[in-house]
This record gives sequence, structure tokens and C-alpha cells, in this order.
Amino acid sequence: MKKLFFPACILAFGLAACSKDDPAPAADKYMTISTNSRWIYDVTTDPGTAGASTFQDTVTVSPTDTSINGRSYRIFTHSGGGSDYYHISGSDYYRFQQASGGGLDLSIEELYLKDNAAVGANWSQTVNVPVTGVGTLPVTLTNSILEKGNSKVVNGVTYNNVIAVKTDITVTGLPPGTITSNIRSYYAPVVGLIQGDYQVSIPLASVDINTQTLLKSADIR
Repeated sequence: MKKLFFPACILAFGLAACSKDDPAPAADKYMTISTNSRWIYDVTTDPGTAGASTFQDTVTVSPTDTSINGRSYRIFTHSGGGSDYYHISGSDYYRFQQASGGGLDLSIEELYLKDNAAVGANWSQTVNVPVTGVGTLPVTLTNSILEKGNSKVVNGVTYNNVIAVKTDITVTGLPPGTITSNIRSYYAPVVGLIQGDYQVSIPLASVDINTQTLLKSADIR
């Protein structure tokens, strides 16, 4: 799961419930939100380098939902602390994350996947971020479908009908090159995210993020 990844990137600019029954299985296509489903991910910082380090993140679906912007989100908890929120509406997959720091309090609702979109299709959303001494900066996330229907091997397991998504981050009002990103996410039916490669550089804020998330195992209920 992309735990606080996009909120952390956006925060860098500022620094330079109720319970109900599980949803019907038919809604669980490229993500599962049924209670007690669990994923174990290997998360590596600076992969492929001498200083690479890996930790395991266990993500568990709670039995609790919460309403956000008129949508019912299922709460996912992380073994290291913190929560993400997920909602499925037809072919659209939403993730809600929160982050705070540097005097900012950000809430980001992201449409991260459209499983019916064709290869080459893209969609964007803009988050307005207040930055002390600068004003409000519009940060735009653009997701594009890179691949569909391919197979991918992750940690020795072959997943079929994988969708690959590329995410670009741009900031209106800042010079070109202020932020560079190379973000790719791979989703498989039922289990959702099987691999995430996240590289973001923001020299203005001394930010250099390079992490890889690989699914180790999934227990789908």
C-alpha cells in the first residue's frame, strides 16, 4: 500500500466511525476490502544500492467504515502505525490519506485506479497546498494506464491480468525541474497492489525518495 506516500511528498513543499457488514465480493476486483484480509509487504528504501534497507509492513482490513466526502471508506491499518482508507465505486478505486507537519494539515482523496480505462488513458486531480512565504501551490497528480492484461512475477508469485499505472507529480507556479518523479504501481485482481516503485526528487525541499514495495503474501477473506 502507498502508506502516506503522496501526502509526504506534498508536505515537503511546506517544509522548504461506524461498523457495518462487508461489501459483496463482486465489488472486489483490483482490491479487496473484506474484513480481516491481510497483506504483508517488503518495503525497501534505496533498492539496488549498498545502503538499501527493508522492513515488513502488514496491512489489515478492519471491520470499520467511515464516511468521507459522501463516500463510505473501509479502514486499513498498518503494523507500523497509521491507517489508509479505501473505497470502490464500480471501476473507480479511491484512497484517502492524511498527513500533518510543518504547520500543515493535509487530507488527500485520490482516484488511484480506473480498471476499465484503456492503455494510454489518464486522469488528473489537483490539491491546493498552502506554503508559508509562497502562498497556495496547486499540486497535480496525473495517473496514466501503462499496461493491461500482462503477467508479472513478484517475490516468486506470478500474477495475471496486471494493470500498470504511472503517476506524475507537477506543481503549477514553480520552475520546471523543481520536482521530478518516477512512480509506477502494479495491481492484480483481488489482491490489489503487488508492486510499487516510488522515486521523487524535490531539491528545493532537500527531498529524495526512492522506495520499492513488493507483495510478499496475501490472505484474502
